[in-house]
Amino acid sequence: MKRSAPGAIALVLLVLAGACLHGNFLSPRVGLDLLSDNAVLGVAVLGTTCVLVAGGLDLSIGSLAALASVVLARLLGDARVAPAVAIPIVLAMGALLGLLQGAAVVAFGLQPFLVTLAGMFLFRGVALSLAEESIPIRDPRWIGLAAASLPLPGGHALRAGGVVFAAVFVLWAAFGARSRFVARLHAVGGDERSALLLGVPVRTTKLAVHALSGATAALAGVLFAAASSSGSSIACAGLELDAIAAAVVGGVALGAGGGTFRGGGRGGAAGAFLGVLVFGVIADLILFQGTLSAGWTRVAMGGMLLLFLALHRALAGVGSPAIGR
Repeated sequence: MKRSAPGAIALVLLVLAGACLHGNFLSPRVGLDLLSDNAVLGVAVLGTTCVLVAGGLDLSIGSLAALASVVLARLLGDARVAPAVAIPIVLAMGALLGLLQGAAVVAFGLQPFLVTLAGMFLFRGVALSLAEESIPIRDPRWIGLAAASLPLPGGHALRAGGVVFAAVFVLWAAFGARSRFVARLHAVGGDERSALLLGVPVRTTKLAVHALSGATAALAGVLFAAASSSGSSIACAGLELDAIAAAVVGGVALGAGGGTFRGGGRGGAAGAFLGVLVFGVIADLILFQGTLSAGWTRVAMGGMLLLFLALHRALAGVGSPAIGR
């Protein structure tokens, strides 16, 4: 809770600022659009958070999401596969590619950073080879599915992307947050050697978390395809960095061992969810302002990330190194 407290405070302050500056900022429509507009990032950050908690790092999720959108577009268009069949195929592909990356980490003792960096280039390259240009999805079944929404009281509705985003985190909070798998993630990220001595299946856990990251990245690609009605090999560029930034704002530690944070094993999906909302509210504030370009969203995100790095360092009780040592 202590690590996610700054994110919660920042979210409340940003929402209050928006309410003071814009009269309709707290309307239900804005809140529902916040979930829908950030669905791609919100789903991707779940897998990213699990990898970070386990002491790893996945740089391939943006490229894998783009590849998933292209494969989905090809299946729906060229192969004329039904969406109910194409979506599970794409998710299974993402899980398999993530599993292969985890296998490289486990089998050869390589750093996840290096393995997923190679995956980032590989997946993007495959996506470009499959489609250099955006592929429109004209399947009427897909169009109807993408346009679906969940009716809510008061005449409001939550778009399909927002429904998936909310459902993923509700299911994770209900069944995953206290599962044995998540406990193993914290154990491996906190101290891998101690976890091994305590009987935690470290290798299996690493394989599983990379498979989960691949599956959530593929789901993010599916949501992108739903929002844009297309598959694109250049989509989701930088998604992995946005997901890492959102997780950090939510209090998730980076890496195992030393560094800014004292090891992995800290943080959780709830904090990462807060981080996604913080960045989403920042984007909404800039949009409501009307006079600022979209580039200021990135500036604000960068400044917010630096601020939270400093706050987490202070909360961890890590003193600044002496100059000149």
